[in-house]
Amino acid sequence: MNVKSLLVGGLLPTVLLGLGTVLMKLSMREGSSVPNYLVQVGGTVLCVGLLATLLGGGWVSSPRAQMFAVLMGLAWATAIASMAYAVSTLNVPVSIIAPLTDSSALVALAASALVFREWSTLNGSRVLAGTLFIVLGAMVVATAKD
Repeated sequence: MNVKSLLVGGLLPTVLLGLGTVLMKLSMREGSSVPNYLVQVGGTVLCVGLLATLLGGGWVSSPRAQMFAVLMGLAWATAIASMAYAVSTLNVPVSIIAPLTDSSALVALAASALVFREWSTLNGSRVLAGTLFIVLGAMVVATAKD
């Protein structure tokens, strides 16, 4: 994997998703309801998608591709709604929500290994070590608040 791939596919999303969680809490603190927050975020995602369609070569899709995109949107919106509810109503600190939700990498790893049959290309001992570090790291950071 080259540096551009790591920056565009790894570092940039990591920074933006981390900032997004903080922006979520700021929105909730300013009085946004969870449904209103989802509409605002969804509208922004729609606008970015339309702009990307115009600038990026048009609409190319298939019914199955659209179905998987809708399912991803449903999963993502539900996850964001639960995080927003936990932050705004249950008063869960971002410092606890963020490390726990970042453990989603383990779900993605397991699902992609099954769906795309990537098990054969993975180093099992490294996967186990990484899993241990992610779980321990999430536990340590999530319990860091006094």
